[in-house]
Amino acid sequence: MGAISRFFAAAVFVLAPLPLGSLDLAWICVWNLLLVCSLLTADLSVVSRRNAMLLIPVAVAVATVGVMIALQMWSDPTAQSAAIWELPRRLFGLALPDRLSATARGPWLAFGSVLLLALAFTRAVILASDAGAARSLVRIMAWAGCLYALYGILAELIAPDIVLFRQKEAYLGFATGTFVNRNTAATFWGTCALLFLVPLLRTMHRQEGGAPAQPNWRSRLEQALSTPVALGAGFAICTIALAMTGSRAGLLLSVGAFVLAIVLYLMPLELGRSRKWLVLGGSAAAGLVLLQLIGGLVADRIIEYGLIDPHRLAAYQASAGIIADHPLLGIGLGNFEAVFPAIRPAALGSLGIWDRAHSTPLEIAVELGIPAFAVIAFVCLWCFYHLFTGSLRRKRDRYIPVIGASVAVLGVAHSCIDFSLQIPGYGVFFAAIVGCGLAQSRSSQFRKERGKLVQIELS
Repeated sequence: MGAISRFFAAAVFVLAPLPLGSLDLAWICVWNLLLVCSLLTADLSVVSRRNAMLLIPVAVAVATVGVMIALQMWSDPTAQSAAIWELPRRLFGLALPDRLSATARGPWLAFGSVLLLALAFTRAVILASDAGAARSLVRIMAWAGCLYALYGILAELIAPDIVLFRQKEAYLGFATGTFVNRNTAATFWGTCALLFLVPLLRTMHRQEGGAPAQPNWRSRLEQALSTPVALGAGFAICTIALAMTGSRAGLLLSVGAFVLAIVLYLMPLELGRSRKWLVLGGSAAAGLVLLQLIGGLVADRIIEYGLIDPHRLAAYQASAGIIADHPLLGIGLGNFEAVFPAIRPAALGSLGIWDRAHSTPLEIAVELGIPAFAVIAFVCLWCFYHLFTGSLRRKRDRYIPVIGASVAVLGVAHSCIDFSLQIPGYGVFFAAIVGCGLAQSRSSQFRKERGKLVQIELS
């Protein structure tokens, strides 16, 4: 059962980006079902008490979202109902429910995506509590991302107006892979490039030895995929696909995450103060060189449109106004699309459909209120703390929390100015990597101590 459970989990992590980012509700239900089945059959013997406690803040955040949804859906004549009800009441005299949510089913349907990310994160933490499973998961997700990048490059060269056998309606002339939005594709391929970059650093400066692998086909394949040539090729493919998206924020933040990963990996090494400053300067220089090599499309767009989008600033200001009107309970999870047209500023013009706030933290505050946003923000900061401390303090397999930390920074930073984490296909991939890094941010000594305790109890 354990092997089947791990297979289901890996299948969800790898396949979630495939069906156009899994935006359809049907795919969200399928992935949730598979992850629940995987969790019910998971091997929990490798999970230490300390790793299990890593899941408590995430459970608190999910419970907070559930409580907020219940309050938003609660019909109470004394409650402050949504302003969207006033117009049909006044003009048509309709008896409409007194609730905060502007839609009857929107919050609970949107909760499916929240649950999906939480389940993916939880399953990744449990799976990656075993170091060997964590290394295998990182390798599998890296090469799956490379295949997605290859598809994105070839699709743009051979059939630029098609995305997965469908007519491509937007972002013509730019690679999007299996995603509809090029910004999400850029963040996804930047994440995949990190999965190759950090192991490549590890092979170039390997601190830890290991027993030679058994001479079977699986170990030979793992060794072949872990060579510097293979890792360098995977990084190059993902980076080329990243550049072909033409995403300004996606490329700039990805290169920044590359530099961060290099610094996190090299800083704890015994290099001396002067060499560490050299490492910092060299990492920054490498990032600038990389931008020069692959940033042609992005540079053209920056010259033409600049770095700051005035339309997004107008949308952010309008969203801040919604928060001011509904600071405690929000407007209802998943209701931004229903409420925003009523207060859409004239600065946005008539073009474009603003079904998202283009800032995930801002949209969370709009839909769930400031208290729930504060809880979620605290959980994110708590995860960042453990990822960064694990990146700097771990000895063996330190590259895994380094990957988790750099991917977490990339995904969260990009979602502050876009909505990549709200796309389930990328959100699941992101949650799995961060969960894997968090599970390995704790010293393996804790797992050894737990094993000794189990042996004592059995004896």
